[in-house]
Amino acid sequence: MRKDNSDRIEKWGATSHTTALVLLLTLTLCGPAVAQSTAFHANGVFANAFGCSESQTSFDCISVFVFGSTNGQINLIYDDTVSDVNTGAFQETFGFGTIPNSAFQVHALTDSLNVDTSTLSPDVFSNTCFNSDPNITCNASGGVVTGTWTVIPHLDTFHSSGASSEISPNTIFITNGTFDSQAALANVNVLGAALATTGQVGKTTNTFISVQKRH
Repeated sequence: MRKDNSDRIEKWGATSHTTALVLLLTLTLCGPAVAQSTAFHANGVFANAFGCSESQTSFDCISVFVFGSTNGQINLIYDDTVSDVNTGAFQETFGFGTIPNSAFQVHALTDSLNVDTSTLSPDVFSNTCFNSDPNITCNASGGVVTGTWTVIPHLDTFHSSGASSEISPNTIFITNGTFDSQAALANVNVLGAALATTGQVGKTTNTFISVQKRH
């Protein structure tokens, strides 16, 4: 049976060759070449998934991170970054903000997420899209984000406490807190892009998260 693993938000950002990657947390968009940053106080249940796939022409990284906060709300950060393996050009679709608590269901061995971010007020949720080619526009209206996490029984649980950071070409992600989690089979879908991978479920406790994103 899954224990309520306390706050664990892995550095699930990830680097991929030339692509700007991951998503992670609530970012505030500014103009090109200007750093964007935000901070969040996470506390409660969470689930995340991250993975990449490669074809002959592109490299696609998908991330989904859903978590509770100190005010009892549920928050979501999603990201889908597709880069051209030959030119390094990339497009990143991401969103962050508060979603209805009913959109994230937590049970003993399974968690599930189902939300249409395009229907949420921009006052509570931001959908954004960025393309490295200024001549190409991309869809920034959001859409359906779903996920299921099934705990893998009898595997080790993880506990960590302290500060950590991860730096990729487009993102600086810093966490400071205590994390407890365990592995789970994850199947997520971000605006039609699907990913099956090993994710994490657990709880965050009094965890400060800072994200800086640069375009």
